[in-house]
Amino acid sequence: MPRVEPRQITVQPPITGQETLLDVQDITVSFDGFRAIQNLSLKVPRGSLRVLIGPNGAGKSTLLDTIIGKVRPVGGRVLFAGRDITRLPEHVIAGLGICRKFQAPGVLEGLSVRENLLLAARKHKGVFATIQGRPTQAEETRVQELLTLTGLKGKADVSAAELAHGEKQWLEIAMVVAADPELLLLDEPTAGMTAQETAQTAELIRSLVGKHTVMVIDHDMHFVELLQAPITLLHQGQVFREGDLDTLRRDPEVMEIYLGRPKENAHA
Repeated sequence: MPRVEPRQITVQPPITGQETLLDVQDITVSFDGFRAIQNLSLKVPRGSLRVLIGPNGAGKSTLLDTIIGKVRPVGGRVLFAGRDITRLPEHVIAGLGICRKFQAPGVLEGLSVRENLLLAARKHKGVFATIQGRPTQAEETRVQELLTLTGLKGKADVSAAELAHGEKQWLEIAMVVAADPELLLLDEPTAGMTAQETAQTAELIRSLVGKHTVMVIDHDMHFVELLQAPITLLHQGQVFREGDLDTLRRDPEVMEIYLGRPKENAHA
């Protein structure tokens, strides 16, 4: 695979203090009588990084769906920056500063890397206007910042379809960041990546922390270790344990439920 241009990234420290940005309070989600989430509560400080892990069916993706308004809980509520967003439409929640990246890259492969980023940076403008119109200086500056952030500066004019899998993931992360969200939700951002790409993704995500609050779902324990962040372990729709990776690894119940299983059996 082509060599990725090295990035020069300064990792921003998390914002100090205990101000809560995301406050999930006693959420219960039911699908045809099955409770995918049961009385789940979770607090995420502003400017922090949080990792969600758990076995298949633990409720990780359902939790993210609830936060963005895609799924409506039957009980409890979600507060964002102190505001109750539980019943708001998805587009309103996104407008408040919550963006989610799904597992599969959603880039526009018919456009170049630069055009994808410009489209993401140009709010309230369609694809045609983005391609035909001349970008403002602020938009161009933002695109250059995102190209540098992802190490894709040397591939700015390359079609997104020609990118390697990991590069497409980085491009989509940059497209989400272009919206300047307060809360960034990443669902398995390293799926299908090589070890080198995984390490670079961890570096990229850590560089976002401080300016953004980031929540990540992943199963790769090496990647989780590289993130060096607090972990929330979900099990059967509830928060089972929270702590750093070393603490969770020393917990025999955690090992039995998740961390002690062979990797091939731990995917959700």
